[in-house]
Amino acid sequence: MILLLFSIASIAHFLALYFAPGEIALKLGTKIVPILILIFFSVFEGNWKDRSGKYVFIGLIFSLFGDTFLALPGNYFVFGLGSFLVAQVLYSIGFSVGNPVHVVRLIPYFVFGLLFYTWILPGMGASLYVPVAVYVSAICVMGWRASSRECPKPEFWKSFFGSLIFIASDSLIAMGKFLSLPIPWIGIWIMLTYYAAQFLIYESVEEN
Repeated sequence: MILLLFSIASIAHFLALYFAPGEIALKLGTKIVPILILIFFSVFEGNWKDRSGKYVFIGLIFSLFGDTFLALPGNYFVFGLGSFLVAQVLYSIGFSVGNPVHVVRLIPYFVFGLLFYTWILPGMGASLYVPVAVYVSAICVMGWRASSRECPKPEFWKSFFGSLIFIASDSLIAMGKFLSLPIPWIGIWIMLTYYAAQFLIYESVEEN
């Protein structure tokens, strides 16, 4: 049921992006509905009561704030960045509850974060150097903590791939904002990967 509702809501947003790109209210409304569905089912199914699930649940709420800020007209990028930063920290805590550190698994995420930040740095204003560095660090830590979970394989792979897809989605946002790269349908790719990531992360605590 949730997959069907989530898919329909996501498709509705893609249709709004394609057919009514200038309708801010429609874009915002359809954008947040899929995350609202995940929040509703988290409450309905009791996922928020789980030790790790409660952090993912609150992370979804901050993701909702981030979606809203980034969809509003005007310069709310930093507010959206801050909301998603909190969400990433919460996801990292949720993935860390009861799990080992596994420092070695941090290495590929550290290397990626360093190289990616260096790549996009020339396109930033000086005021964004620190906020973006902190955010890149946060998404890499989130990916690392997902890769360090010791849990049933279905939940592990959902959080692992969900975190990787989330990193890809945020990387596309940064590339679109800070680099002059002609990426066709970048808005669709950003939201497609974002929704997939959030759904997988939600599912990773569903059966705990």
